[in-house]
Amino acid sequence: MTDDDALCALDAASLVRLVVRREVSREAVMRAHLARIGRLDPAVHAFVELRPDEALAQARAADADHVARAGLPLDGVPVSIKDHFDVAGWRRTEGVAPFAQRVSPADAEAVRRLRAAGAIVVGKANQPDFQIRWNTISSLHGATRNPRDPSRTAGGSSGGDAAAVAAGFAPLGLGADYGGSIRVPASFCGVWGLRPSAGRVPGVSSLPPFDGPPTLDLMNSIGPFARTLADLEAAYRALAGVHPGDPATVPVVRDGPPLGEPAPGDPSPGGRRPRVARMVLQTGARVAPEIVARVDAVAAALARAGYEVVDAAIPQAARAPEVWAALVGTELLRAAMPTWRTMIGESNRQHIEAMFGLFELGTDVERYIAAFAERRAIAREVALWMETHPIVLAPVAGMTAPPLDFDHFLDEAATRALFDTMRNVMWVNALSLPAIALPNGVQLVGRRFREDELFSAAAVVERALAPVTIATPAVSR
Repeated sequence: MTDDDALCALDAASLVRLVVRREVSREAVMRAHLARIGRLDPAVHAFVELRPDEALAQARAADADHVARAGLPLDGVPVSIKDHFDVAGWRRTEGVAPFAQRVSPADAEAVRRLRAAGAIVVGKANQPDFQIRWNTISSLHGATRNPRDPSRTAGGSSGGDAAAVAAGFAPLGLGADYGGSIRVPASFCGVWGLRPSAGRVPGVSSLPPFDGPPTLDLMNSIGPFARTLADLEAAYRALAGVHPGDPATVPVVRDGPPLGEPAPGDPSPGGRRPRVARMVLQTGARVAPEIVARVDAVAAALARAGYEVVDAAIPQAARAPEVWAALVGTELLRAAMPTWRTMIGESNRQHIEAMFGLFELGTDVERYIAAFAERRAIAREVALWMETHPIVLAPVAGMTAPPLDFDHFLDEAATRALFDTMRNVMWVNALSLPAIALPNGVQLVGRRFREDELFSAAAVVERALAPVTIATPAVSR
């Protein structure tokens, strides 16, 4: 491993400590990551835009302003940004050719907050066309591969960022999760991913559209990727908070204690911790034995730490994923696809129409309203149930990272089978809940705005897991 690679293998917290002590410059940190990207990204294709001179200039400027930056939690940390988010002066293509030269006039609010915490943008990361896929294949930019096995998918839709973090191209990445788009790639690439509660992190862009359909407020969430839980929390705390440009964000007062400290209502060390519901097949999901074994290993770690782990399921467990698909699918196929159909690639179009065609509600407004009423009823029942089951332990996808073409032009039966493999993903979005994806394909899901409970439980699990290391894929010569 080169000296540059050794820097790239460090987590964000370690890099900040080195920078603060002036043991390494921010410019040296950025040069190391750019060198690794230049050498290895041809095998991964995590990034769709890089501006090395700009990144290095910002790092040098930060070095010159060292004293004034005291206390910044992400000082000098390279961060990968999903193509979907505005970065001032950079292209925002949404993965489609008609937007290939579209340039953002200003940073998205989430990007601004990361910069305000001291982070420096290293690059824009790949996504599928308009973010609607559990794979990262863009009709404009091509496919992103999993750095741990380039024959496999990195997941989607935030696959470029998950791959970048896994490959040591950046300690942190910024993604969004509307239907698993943070948790699925985090799981496939073997890194940590956080989907905060809907309403925690503002979605404020500088390019239209500035507003979206009802499910966007209820089900979408912006969140980070990292290789350690402490880094994940540091990024989350930099991102979270109300903003008037996003009326769905709410000024939640209770934000939880620092990582590893007892959450409000938790006992002192050694006492009884919150009950954890182990839920695997109750959604109707197809789950591989290897994933079940990983769930059980996490359950055992939580039980050893004093959590009460029980086999239990949320109310309407099998129906909740279908309600998500009915609502999101109806909005996609009836409102978005008339415009998108001529803009997106054939593979992405077929995937959207085949997957959501299984569930969409047509043009009957009464059916659409009834589905929203059903969604609210399920959310109410689950919220009441979670008062006695505050944390749910479940798989993310029901499989390990599949081949790169796993979702390519599937027929109806194969499309339904893929949906069933992902049933443990979508109910979290449907109910606006927070979730932490562990690097082993498992997730912890919590009560809305109780990210603190999830971080406390995840800290227990992290101690039982092998540390996340960076992947070094072979590059063809």
